[in-house]
Amino acid sequence: MGLTHFRVFSSLAFVPKSRKPRWIVARARPEAVESQRAPLFLFLIPFGLGLIFERLIPLAVSPVALLFAIALLVLLSRVTFSSPMGRWYAVFFVAAIGMGGLYGARFLPESESPDPPGLLPPREALFSVEPVQTFVAPPYSNRQIGLARIIGSDALLYYSAPASGSGEPLLPGFSAEVYGVERELDFLIPDAGFRSYLENRGAVAGVDSLTPGRKTGVENGFRATFSELLEKSKAALALGSSPLAPPTRVYQALVLGQRTGLDPGQKRIFRDTGTAHLFAISGLHVGLVGGFLFAFFRYLRVRTAIQLAGMLIILLFYVILTGSTPSAVRAFLMIAFLVGAKAFQRAYCPTSALAASALVVLLIDPAQLFTLGFQLSYVVVLSILVFGVPLAQTLLDRTDPEYWLPGQSGSPFHRVRRWVFASFSISLAAFLGSSPLIVDHFHILPISSIVLNLLLILPATFVLLLGFLSLLFGLLGLSWLCYPLNGIARAVIEAMTGLVSGTAETPLAAIPVEFANSWAGPVGTLLFLGVAFWVASRKRFLIRQVFLPVGSLLLTIGLGMVPG
Repeated sequence: MGLTHFRVFSSLAFVPKSRKPRWIVARARPEAVESQRAPLFLFLIPFGLGLIFERLIPLAVSPVALLFAIALLVLLSRVTFSSPMGRWYAVFFVAAIGMGGLYGARFLPESESPDPPGLLPPREALFSVEPVQTFVAPPYSNRQIGLARIIGSDALLYYSAPASGSGEPLLPGFSAEVYGVERELDFLIPDAGFRSYLENRGAVAGVDSLTPGRKTGVENGFRATFSELLEKSKAALALGSSPLAPPTRVYQALVLGQRTGLDPGQKRIFRDTGTAHLFAISGLHVGLVGGFLFAFFRYLRVRTAIQLAGMLIILLFYVILTGSTPSAVRAFLMIAFLVGAKAFQRAYCPTSALAASALVVLLIDPAQLFTLGFQLSYVVVLSILVFGVPLAQTLLDRTDPEYWLPGQSGSPFHRVRRWVFASFSISLAAFLGSSPLIVDHFHILPISSIVLNLLLILPATFVLLLGFLSLLFGLLGLSWLCYPLNGIARAVIEAMTGLVSGTAETPLAAIPVEFANSWAGPVGTLLFLGVAFWVASRKRFLIRQVFLPVGSLLLTIGLGMVPG
């Protein structure tokens, strides 16, 4: 949600208050960024439905699926099939669903193990693997737990192994040997949610290693280089303190997205207060780095083309360094589309950029559609664009004090006023968009996140700025400059953590809610998306439209708690 903060504050906080209403400006200035027209969603929605149907119904050929697609088409396009355009939309919609189903059949991993559960006999074996994702690693634990690719095939294997005597973790890009007992995921992982995540990634089995994993060489030089750079970056942020110190763990998670270093207590308080998104590399991180780079290149007075190319290259480096998470890739692609619009002198539409980035991610890895990170990232940003940004502008227009304080639009009071309205609107929109998914996965409704995120955004931005400078100096060999920067950042982090932990202990900060029906979460998210697309299609945003996602959330909770 940080990228939207960056765009909202640049467009709201520094615009003279004599400007005309938002819908008038959009008509008067074709280059305005407020437009929400995103025709690419007409392809992205059925394409995504095709991927879902492929997971549920092979090749998406069910007549029920096709009838549902046509009904949804009528709802979205608001046309009847008596018109030629309506029939054309129907054919296009169904064809896009078929494309999604065929694409998923080609690239989605198998959802089930080729061997029926219980028929895979326990056996000891030696596996040559390349780690691709780490869940637990030294120095934060005496075990190494992660996901690895079996060398010589595309099969993924879950592994759990004792830490080596040297405490060196198994890193992506390096080949390793793991020796242990091969077992079914059901036996190794009692948590159904985590097991479902691994199955969606393509893992069909696991190995309970009897000995520490042993690094044997380099399997992929590109990934190995970035893995080593990430370890150096973590070391730079730990200078001046122990890597196991709680503030250092939060510091590394905030700047590098390394949530594996957080202890269970830290994960719990940030999750229960709805502030765990701070540890997901997203628009806040990418937008801040992009803004700093843009200002730096402008200071050097280099050519505009070099400025933009240099900024995108360094941003891509940062996204890859932090693991190329869906939120980071989404933020990078949206900035890349913004740069492309500027370069080709075209209007920039954030919702179109959001749809295009989602399509690019799904074409690269369609399995991302079924991960919580992808769903949260795109649903929350869509909610911010459809509800948060218009609500902030409407509140600013409705409370415009220009008539009784003329000429004061640039005063500190008015800048603070705009910041508060924008932050509150974005925080509320993020809460409404993410709540069905959070309740479904974590069984809590983090009411406190609406205000808490508003209070944390400024100190988090300050910590990120210090962290980026510390990373830069650490990678350049100027480690002595990292100590004061890290010390200030840890002090701010301790204050932030104290605020979050205190809020977590407050009554009603997080309301326990557990769905009795497994379909409640997905249906609630689809209901919210339907409301969001309907509001986005309106010619004018009205404040009362915010009650629609509130109503859909209450309806989802009510239906989800009814025993099925």
